[in-house]
Amino acid sequence: MILAKHAVSGPFATTRKRLLKAVLMTMMLVSVAAGVAGALHGVRISLDMLLGAAVVLLPSGWVAVSLTSERSVLSPIWLGLARYSLATLGFAALFTVRPGSDPVAVLAGSAIALFLPSVMMAKTSGRAGTAAENTK
Repeated sequence: MILAKHAVSGPFATTRKRLLKAVLMTMMLVSVAAGVAGALHGVRISLDMLLGAAVVLLPSGWVAVSLTSERSVLSPIWLGLARYSLATLGFAALFTVRPGSDPVAVLAGSAIALFLPSVMMAKTSGRAGTAAENTK
């Protein structure tokens, strides 16, 4: 019943896959960056970067699924507002549960997670446009 609510409709199937792929690729790249930071500065820094990225990427993934579902009941404006509100609540919860978190590491992880999906979407759009032009 819950999965039917987020069923992929035909026109949005490709967009949903691209959005979710961008979010997953971003999480993998953030994991690599956090691993490098952890090797240089310690495991706490690595964990803080991962948590900062998760606070941004979880609402982004939810928006990707909700926006492209067949029965999306919220407009894109409300979904965007909900995304940033959820991220704000995530940061509040993160610093409440882990008050000793390094704010710079959390900011670095969240900044990478905020900007990288857009870059990845633009990069895949460029490839898709080039391939379409080559087939004409």
